[in-house]
Amino acid sequence: MTKIVLFLNVIFSILWPEGWAEVVLGTETDEFDFDGLPGAQHEFKIEVGAGKEECFYQKIVAGGKLHISFEVIYGGDTRINAYLRNPVNPGYIDSVEYQGVGTLMHHAQFTGPYAICLDNTMSRMASKLVYVFLVTYVEEEWSKYRQEIEEVELTVSNFTVSIQNVHESVKDALVHQAQSRMHVIKDWYLITGNNSYIQTWSICQCVVVIMCSGIQVFFVRRLFRGTNVTPTAKPRA
Repeated sequence: MTKIVLFLNVIFSILWPEGWAEVVLGTETDEFDFDGLPGAQHEFKIEVGAGKEECFYQKIVAGGKLHISFEVIYGGDTRINAYLRNPVNPGYIDSVEYQGVGTLMHHAQFTGPYAICLDNTMSRMASKLVYVFLVTYVEEEWSKYRQEIEEVELTVSNFTVSIQNVHESVKDALVHQAQSRMHVIKDWYLITGNNSYIQTWSICQCVVVIMCSGIQVFFVRRLFRGTNVTPTAKPRA
């Protein structure tokens, strides 16, 4: 299945070299991988049959850098040959011979599909499973991408600080509103208490005034009260 996918990728890159353009950070480019990064990164395992050579291809732009690491996981003596070829020169531009672990590195001078080949022709009986990690990138594009990411992070940081300031202001406003409510409640209880106090004392004072008025009328009338007969029951003159 891995071989079929790699073969289809090679065919599509050759037949439609401009068909895989991707919009990244507002710019349409075919020099970026589909993960949105300025380059490509792949890791996979591939089985190389006994006495066979397996090649896969990665498109690289001029000025890009290629780094390939591999390790034979199992099979035979766990050693294999690895070669790197550019799209112009039919010969190998870098190679690792008969190693279980190795690295291929190259600074691309030409744009096109570079071939990475794993050679197991020295082993006639045992197939080998190889783990491959591949990274390719353009240093200038990567620096630009990193700078844009840092600017985005700075903008996000500033936005976060602004949101925190707004949150603190909202919290202060809520505290102020709570204090205002407490003051309103305190004033309401104070006014209600004063109203009850004034009403009670007003009623008491009214009762006292009425009682005093009644007593005064009673005693004033007693001062002017007289009888028509004397104590001996004789008419007064």
